[in-house]
Amino acid sequence: MLKVTNLNAGYGNVQVLRDISFHVDQGEVVSILGTNGAGKSTTLRTLSGLIKAWSGSIEFEGTALEKKSPEEIVETGLIQVPEGRKLFSSMTVYENLELGAFTGKTRKNMKKNIEYCFELFPILKERKKQLAGSMSGGQQQMLAIGRALMSEPRLLLLDEPSTGLSPLLTKQVFEIINQIKDEGVTVLIVEQNATQALSLSDRGYVIENGEIVIEGKAASLLNNDKLKAAYLGISS
Repeated sequence: MLKVTNLNAGYGNVQVLRDISFHVDQGEVVSILGTNGAGKSTTLRTLSGLIKAWSGSIEFEGTALEKKSPEEIVETGLIQVPEGRKLFSSMTVYENLELGAFTGKTRKNMKKNIEYCFELFPILKERKKQLAGSMSGGQQQMLAIGRALMSEPRLLLLDEPSTGLSPLLTKQVFEIINQIKDEGVTVLIVEQNATQALSLSDRGYVIENGEIVIEGKAASLLNNDKLKAAYLGISS
C-alpha cells in the first residue's frame, strides 16, 4: 500500500531523514519508534507533503506522492493526525468534525461520517456543542482522530497519539485505534510509547538519528531484551 524508498528530508540545510526505506501493507498497523529528535514526526510530515522530500520516493497505492501538495495527498486517502492534535480550539466539536470533510466526496458523506464518529466516540456526541479547547486531553485526542476519519482515510497516520495522556486514556486511545484497524483502515503510528504501540502493531521500525536501524514483527521487537533496553527504554 505504502512504499518509501531511500527517503531523505530535513529543514533548511539540516538533514533529518537519511535514506530511510519502509513499507506498510494494506490492513496492517505499523509502528515507527524512537526517541525525541530521531526523525519520527519528520517522516510523517514528509509523507503528508508538509515537508518536501529532498530525494527518494514515496509511493501510495501506485501513485508517487513526493511532488504532490498536502491537499492532493489528502485526496488520495492518506490522512495525518498531527502531534499536539492541532484542533480549532475556539470552534465546537461538531464544527471541528465538519472541517475534516475536506474533499468533495467526503463532504457528500458528511452526515454519515459524523454519525460514525459519534458511534466510535460517544463522548463527542455528548459534547458536540462544546468548544474543542475546553475539552480534556483525552477527549481532544479522540476529536483529532474523529476529524481525520471524516476524510475517509485509506491510510491513517498517527503522530504521537499518547502524548500528554494518562495511562488509562492512553489505553483507551489505543483500543480505539485497534477498532479502526478492525474496520479496515490501515494505520501507521509514530510513538515513544513502544509497549502500547507494538502491542497492537503487526510490524515495527526503530529510527535513530534519521535512519532505520531495526525492523521486524512486533512480537519479536517486544521480546528482544537488547532492543528494549537500547532503543525502547523498556526494562526486561
